[in-house]
Amino acid sequence: MFNSLRSGAIAGLVFGGLAVLSTPAQAQNGPPPAIVRIGEIVELDMARTITTPASVIARNDARIAAEASGRIIMIAEPGEYIEAGGVIAQLDNRQARIQLDEARANLARSTANASYQQAEAERFARLAENGTVPPTRLREVELARDLAQQDQRQARANMQRAELELERTQILAPFAGRVAERLIEVGELSAPGREIARLVDTEHTEAIAMAPVAIAPYLQVGQTVSVSLSEGESIQAPIRAIIPVGDAVSRTFEVRIDLEGTGWLVGSAARAAFPAETPRSQMAAPYDAVILRANGSFVFTVDAENIAHQVSVETGVRSGGFIAIDGEIERGQRVVVSGAETLSEGRPVQEQQDDA
Repeated sequence: MFNSLRSGAIAGLVFGGLAVLSTPAQAQNGPPPAIVRIGEIVELDMARTITTPASVIARNDARIAAEASGRIIMIAEPGEYIEAGGVIAQLDNRQARIQLDEARANLARSTANASYQQAEAERFARLAENGTVPPTRLREVELARDLAQQDQRQARANMQRAELELERTQILAPFAGRVAERLIEVGELSAPGREIARLVDTEHTEAIAMAPVAIAPYLQVGQTVSVSLSEGESIQAPIRAIIPVGDAVSRTFEVRIDLEGTGWLVGSAARAAFPAETPRSQMAAPYDAVILRANGSFVFTVDAENIAHQVSVETGVRSGGFIAIDGEIERGQRVVVSGAETLSEGRPVQEQQDDA
């Protein structure tokens, strides 16, 4: 019995000692490093912005009309892409072709007559020099030559008019685009001025926004501004044109922003952010580096030993993926961009590799 009690006591002391030794060891090692992505504090010229509604429009959007009369025998389908100079619709051209053939025949006849009268005028001129024919006869022949030449010019003009009428039976695209709507159908009669189809250039698009007159001094053509769709997609695009005429009621003026190559759908709702002050140099961090809490905003900076430190900041304007911040920070300082939500002051971090 005594030996059993002594063995139990010794075992208890041993396990107790191990337990006491393990606690300081764990405290010394601490939590493992947090895997994070790291960015950098930068210094940028930034300004307060004003966001206004905008609409995506096509720079070329036209209702194409006919220039001749005739029955429609072909018209492009809605959604079909037409190159510049391509055929949108075709009118029945049989009458135009007959008129062109007639005009060509008249031109050939008048040309032959003009050539004959020119030869006669030259022959009578030689005879007049020899005194064979009187001068009055020479003037009659020259008059016939001049009239034949005028007939030739008129016949040539009539032929060119007939060629133009034949060309007008084809309704061509003045610019490349897609047929957005057919305004006439095959078999219907068209007349000069009647709208045939709506053609929209979906490649060359722009956003049209109405900006407050007060920010006009801070805008100029070629300046880059932020434009975003309602779905969240945002880009930086240049101002293409500023219409320097303000509305007396709304106190706004029109600004057009180039969206060529974006592929945004014509008619989409968008928003444009314009600077409302002169840009000034400010410290900025990537959007995701700033943690917003009820008690304020902060970022986690990383020192040379890869230890995270919580720094309180005040946020400012946003631009190009960065947000202006003010606090105990310096340019070039490393800051946690991803993974900061679970960090705490003094925790070691390890930067995530790109192939991780």
